[in-house]
Amino acid sequence: MRIIDADILSYALVENHIATPYARPIVERGLRGELEIYVTATTLLEAYNTLLWHYRVRPKTLVAEKILIISEGLKPIPTSMRGFEMAVREDVPLGDALLIGTALENRIPIVVSNDRHIRRLCDRYGLIYENPIPEDIRERMAQ
Repeated sequence: MRIIDADILSYALVENHIATPYARPIVERGLRGELEIYVTATTLLEAYNTLLWHYRVRPKTLVAEKILIISEGLKPIPTSMRGFEMAVREDVPLGDALLIGTALENRIPIVVSNDRHIRRLCDRYGLIYENPIPEDIRERMAQ
């Protein structure tokens, strides 16, 4: 059981990102039913906005179609309201706190992400942090 972060989902769905070859296989395995991967509407919205506004994927219908495939193919679950309190208490971005709160509430032990805030929250709350992007690629992305 895993829950996926918007960044990993975005890398999996964009065609020409340096992280795509590492993020896409985990999403594909989820779509084929080989992995149990959960996704929230909040994560889908974040990924949609990232593809549309940051990566400028067009037309909008293509972006919406990609998100629809993910929403139907992975395991959608409601976002936990616990994340709002966690965002304030832990001083982390709201989207990250919502993801961790949802993982905790639904007893999903593995969080797939490449975000430092999520890594810290996973360590703090006893969740497993899984980053499919190799260290050398992460270093190139940071440049």
